[in-house]
Amino acid sequence: MRLSITKIKQQPSAVQQYQLVDDQLDPTAYGYTDFRLSEPVSFTGRVINNGDGLFEVCGSYQTKLQLICSRCLSPFELPVAGEITALYGSSPHEDADGELAVHSFSGDNIELDELLLSEISFALPMQPLCKEDCRGLCPECGTDLNHDACSCAKEQIDPRWEKLAYFKFNGDE
Repeated sequence: MRLSITKIKQQPSAVQQYQLVDDQLDPTAYGYTDFRLSEPVSFTGRVINNGDGLFEVCGSYQTKLQLICSRCLSPFELPVAGEITALYGSSPHEDADGELAVHSFSGDNIELDELLLSEISFALPMQPLCKEDCRGLCPECGTDLNHDACSCAKEQIDPRWEKLAYFKFNGDE
């Protein structure tokens, strides 16, 4: 997703509004393999010329992701939306914590692809679930417990503790 700043590049304090949709954004091209986009990313925001070659990008994004449920392994869609604010300049700068405080760009375009994908990646849940009460797969036969019941034994004893089932206290028969 490319933001052209040609109109405001020479005018400090100038603001330019954007409303863009990118259907060509490919997460795998940037190393993100744990999700796919199931709809284009839309961005609504603005770029402010802060002077001294610094441009502030502020806005919001939204899209839908194709994920795999961590319990039942079924694919599902997850809507994702968020806000971004970032500074762009001719050379990158890091803050005291080593975080990128100023992203670099050259020419008359600011490229948002990497920033957007990074923000989308941060919005992912630690364990993506198709639904909150997903029952997952049977650990014995692999049946999807959301759709079918299985005939496996319901109470499995951990083999490490199996001998304790025969343990008797004094006075027990």
